[in-house]
Amino acid sequence: MIELLQMWALVEVLGFACLPLTVTVFHNLPDRGWAFSKALGVALLAFGVWFPLMCFQTLPFSQLFIAGVLLILLAGSVIGFLRTRQTISKVIHSNSGYLAACEVIFLGMVFLLGWIRSYGPDIRNFEMFMDEGFIASIMRSPHLPPADMWMSGYALNYYYYAHFTVGMLAKLLGQSPSIAFNTGICALFGLTAVNLFGVTCNIVGWAKHVRRAARTPGNAESVARPDTVHPRLLGAVPYGLLTMVMGLVLGNLAATQQWWREHGDATQFDWFSPTRVVDKTINEFPAFSFLLSCFHAHVLALAFTIVAIALALNLFLERGDEEDGGSRGLRVFGRGWRLPFTLGATALILGALFTMNGWDFPTYVGLAIICIALQQWLAHNAHFDVGLILDVFTAGAALIALSLLLYVPFYLHFISPALGLGIVDANNRSQPGDEVLIYGTFAFIFISLLVISAIKPGLFRRSSPAIVAATRPAWLNREALSIGLIGLVGLLVLLLMRNSGTFVLAGLITAFGVMLVLSRLRDRSLAFVLLLGTVAFGLVAVCEVIFLRDVFADSDPRMNTVFKFYFQCWALLSITSGAGLFFILEGLRPAAAVDAVQRWVQRGSQAAWLVVLCVLLLAGAVYPLVGTYARTNHYAQRTNSLDGLQYMQQYSPGDYYAIRWLNSHVEGDPVILESVGPDYSNYARISAFTGLPTLMGWVGHEYQWRVNWFNHGLNMADFARRTGDIDTIYTDPHPDVVMSLLARYQVEYVYVGPLEQAKYPTADLHRFGAFLQVVYAAGDVTIYQVTGQGH
Repeated sequence: MIELLQMWALVEVLGFACLPLTVTVFHNLPDRGWAFSKALGVALLAFGVWFPLMCFQTLPFSQLFIAGVLLILLAGSVIGFLRTRQTISKVIHSNSGYLAACEVIFLGMVFLLGWIRSYGPDIRNFEMFMDEGFIASIMRSPHLPPADMWMSGYALNYYYYAHFTVGMLAKLLGQSPSIAFNTGICALFGLTAVNLFGVTCNIVGWAKHVRRAARTPGNAESVARPDTVHPRLLGAVPYGLLTMVMGLVLGNLAATQQWWREHGDATQFDWFSPTRVVDKTINEFPAFSFLLSCFHAHVLALAFTIVAIALALNLFLERGDEEDGGSRGLRVFGRGWRLPFTLGATALILGALFTMNGWDFPTYVGLAIICIALQQWLAHNAHFDVGLILDVFTAGAALIALSLLLYVPFYLHFISPALGLGIVDANNRSQPGDEVLIYGTFAFIFISLLVISAIKPGLFRRSSPAIVAATRPAWLNREALSIGLIGLVGLLVLLLMRNSGTFVLAGLITAFGVMLVLSRLRDRSLAFVLLLGTVAFGLVAVCEVIFLRDVFADSDPRMNTVFKFYFQCWALLSITSGAGLFFILEGLRPAAAVDAVQRWVQRGSQAAWLVVLCVLLLAGAVYPLVGTYARTNHYAQRTNSLDGLQYMQQYSPGDYYAIRWLNSHVEGDPVILESVGPDYSNYARISAFTGLPTLMGWVGHEYQWRVNWFNHGLNMADFARRTGDIDTIYTDPHPDVVMSLLARYQVEYVYVGPLEQAKYPTADLHRFGAFLQVVYAAGDVTIYQVTGQGH
């Protein structure tokens, strides 16, 4: 477990070093971004290493190079500390308790998942070989872009940047890829936790500050600029904890339903099935993903998507001095030296999302642009004119352009597997009951928030109706009429569109949310929470009518669309729920000027609502308890190691020691030949655990990554003949034929192990010794080297 401590300490150092940049960028948040400093530090180091290596591909991707970049960042941070020391000192002085909570949460969640993984750190089953192969290939590659471990001669055509980020940290620490798999997922679990916690605490902390200011005589309609005050955040901690628990710990109601049907028998619990609620789709949620230790792109990117949400909030809260132009146009990113740093860091995080997981980019860039547009609307005093359009365009275009420009080297080597958009057939739409099993708790909270926001007078509505009238279109003054029209449209769609129940319900919630966001815009913290929930239900609605076509379009058309967007919805709704609870409780609080009966009714309503919420939260707690029990094999055996390769010492000792030998004695990324077998099998295990590229690994997965790549030149012909050529090399008795094929693919090592012997039982696999050099022979494994090509 010492390796996990090393990973935690490195991320802590990066977070501390990045504090000057963090307090500059997140200048509108009460904590000045302290909760996000670790993720920002990791992102900055990753980019600082990746970008020059991609631009100058002769530079070595080595531990020394990474350390050099880190030293440059540390030197820059010293200068930054000198310039921002007063701000950092104020943050520490004002919110020492909250900052301590951030550190405890990060440390605790890192080691919580580490403890769970210690009961089964094995890298096997599911798609773990694929993800381990990405890490191993990246860490082994002497230069960038990294080599594709399952199709030699080509670079990875995948969203590999998050894998690169973990691999870069592990390479700096000197950890092996099979250890980095587990330490990396634990570190990202901790980062996601503290980021979720931080977003909600900042929302609630600012809301509390605004309300205190509004209660001050003569100050009801004016709130100090966020970058000039340091609101206390300790009172927001419970809401932040709720967000973290709902986002990362609790499961869905489908898990509770399954457990109930099995009469609470945890030994029979299928911890996998709650992610397969909607037919022909996947509806993963973070508690499952981290319990699985899924090293897929959407999981690795989650922590950074939360940072993107925090950056959007930072932009939304921007307020300048009205007498000198306010915060219009590019000033939404700040003034003076803050502007380039905020714009650059925001673009850095948003741009990274596409290279980590392309599905996240449109959602979170869209969220940022919406926040810019709303902020500009307020900065222009809710007056629509050409100036407003130009300012929104200028700020939005600058952000999008820079986010793409920073990662141009990735786009030059990447061909997207997307095949266009499709229309969802009525038979493939979701049933409302299934959606309740997935999002029931979130829906209960968000709908409650919508209702209370609609019927309870808002903060600024109480103080000045003129302000509200000036900040929303005139038709929104007749909210009841608007609700009626929205309901009528929903009814018409329900009658005209077959099997549209989920679409209509999600669409109605989205439309209602949009209306309330616009009408509560002056209360920015509330409006932001409403916006997050609205975006989430909007994504659910969109998934009912449109899907992104990929290689599964004919059999499971919506599988990846629902999979990736629902995962985003879970994160958005966890923040909505945690922060929304503050506004719900505020709305349910009995007013001062009511009689005893009314007060009793209001308190009773509040108690009843809290009882329902507690029941739902307890229902969601079933999954982490029984799911972890099942995943860890009933906590049967705990190891003291997080090495995901260790299990192979008992399972296949020949392969285990051969992999260890290859990782110790072979440098660079020479091509190794191993046999090909079905996807999701133990085939391709050598390339997966060493990162050495082989001719062909899991064929189906390579096809998924390269479906559009096949349209270029002779790529398809090359791909199609590789499996047959591998069979020929292992079976053809003529050395000249074998040597010709080895030369064609520049193969340097030929691996003969138990799987090769089982697949080619009639072939004389010992014949390689007649014309190749034996460099390793132990147990049932022999490794041959093509003469004269040693590294």
